[in-house]
Amino acid sequence: MDTIKVKLPKPIEIDGEKVTELEFREPLGEDMEDFVGEIAAAGGDKKAMGKVLTELAEKLIVSHPLSADDFRKMPGKNYMAVVNALSDFLA
Repeated sequence: MDTIKVKLPKPIEIDGEKVTELEFREPLGEDMEDFVGEIAAAGGDKKAMGKVLTELAEKLIVSHPLSADDFRKMPGKNYMAVVNALSDFLA
């Protein structure tokens, strides 16, 4: 299974360690099924789309035990770096 590494513009602290990079696994069909279902149900609701992307990141991360709330608390630049990198898997 492919993975993608995301270099964070700003280091974050996880369990007392400064982290500058996160690693995500490639989405599986079941991840995408949930993702697509949420988009369809949202009917273009931008808030719902952001929630779906955050939850997808939580499902796919393999390098650190981060929750959706952890992603929500990241600096905006870090969050967008993650979202942009995950888009590469979907292209």
